[in-house]
Amino acid sequence: MTVPHIPYIAAVLTALTAAGLAPTDSGAEAANINPYDNGPDAGLTTMLDAVMVWNGQNPAVNTAEYPHGIALVWEHPAESWQWAAQQSHGRLEREPAFLPSLPRWAAPAAVVTVVQALLAGRPVPEATAPLWEGAAEAQAAVDAWWAAEAGGDR
Repeated sequence: MTVPHIPYIAAVLTALTAAGLAPTDSGAEAANINPYDNGPDAGLTTMLDAVMVWNGQNPAVNTAEYPHGIALVWEHPAESWQWAAQQSHGRLEREPAFLPSLPRWAAPAAVVTVVQALLAGRPVPEATAPLWEGAAEAQAAVDAWWAAEAGGDR
């Protein structure tokens, strides 16, 4: 089965690039241990994730605020996007903080708006973003993956 969140992450990357905010690096996979699983298979199940990084050399980063850049994280089964500032060598300063204004399938334009604020060191919008037009199909694909690969509930 293919990794089902790739079309959504690609739409977000396309919107970021069109806005002049292309990340320095990005990736999406279905390989990391699921930290949200606290059932009998805790530590054994995988999750879907994507990470976008803007390092300190990226011209969109306010290096006075974030000298080493930031990372934006999407994880399933998390209900919203997350972010953290980076330390040198790409380590995160802290556990990523949830962005309640960006639900799991937030419209790519809304992700752009939040990323603009984060990169500038400004507060992020508090209103919940609208969903991506492909959210229902993407969630159905994730549900099918989750049932087949991870054996869990969303």
